[in-house]
Amino acid sequence: MSDFLGAVLTPFDYVVSAPLLAWHEIFGALDPGWAWALAIVGTAVTVRVLLMPLYVSQLRMRRELRKLEPQIKALEQTYGHDRELLAQEQMKLVKAVGFRPVLSLLPLALLGLVLVVLARMIDAVDKHAAAGESFRRGFLTDGDASSLSRAKVAGGRIADSLIGSAEDGTTVVAAVLIAVMCVTHVIAQRQEAVQLPTPVTPTGLVEQKRQVTLWVLLVGMAAVSLVLSVGVLIFWATSKLWTVGQQRLLRDDPGPTP
Repeated sequence: MSDFLGAVLTPFDYVVSAPLLAWHEIFGALDPGWAWALAIVGTAVTVRVLLMPLYVSQLRMRRELRKLEPQIKALEQTYGHDRELLAQEQMKLVKAVGFRPVLSLLPLALLGLVLVVLARMIDAVDKHAAAGESFRRGFLTDGDASSLSRAKVAGGRIADSLIGSAEDGTTVVAAVLIAVMCVTHVIAQRQEAVQLPTPVTPTGLVEQKRQVTLWVLLVGMAAVSLVLSVGVLIFWATSKLWTVGQQRLLRDDPGPTP
């Protein structure tokens, strides 16, 4: 199973390592730890810029969904006694304008894929340093692996995780990054809820039970973060900060409630 997963993810090793090495070249004159940390930040920014068209398309779709408000209100009056039938009729209506709940998960899925690839890459770098074997992962070579495995930022080793390291510096850096991720996650979800068209909320898989989902995801994210390397946490925290800024910059004002 692990061999199959590795074969599937191998092409993405090149996709992730390319911007990582490009940014590392830009910051190469800095301390090695900060050079790798900023390279990871740059990689996160690169990925988020590439995903911008998907976000813009989602904003356009929300505006289209908002135009359906009179029809959705009419459906609520007709099928209000049967919530299941109401949801089915609403879904038919929004699908007619091209809305697909699964497509709203595409940016999240792509980000998750990059996180997995980066986590595997840093883990492989760490194992390479311990075993002293020849290394090749995407465009990363032996020299890159050795440099990355030794890199520290603010006293925290980039290849270590919160529960996998006894160093105080790693514990502090990882804890700060996890806190940043959790706070920005809550802010982003609340901004998202404000911008969503209210009448469509019951129709989408992602929008249903948003408050419950917020806290479930928050707890799950914090738990997973305990075993992720500082490098992956840097990427994730950068992505979360980007989400908050992106929502504010490309704010989709729902306008006054009719």
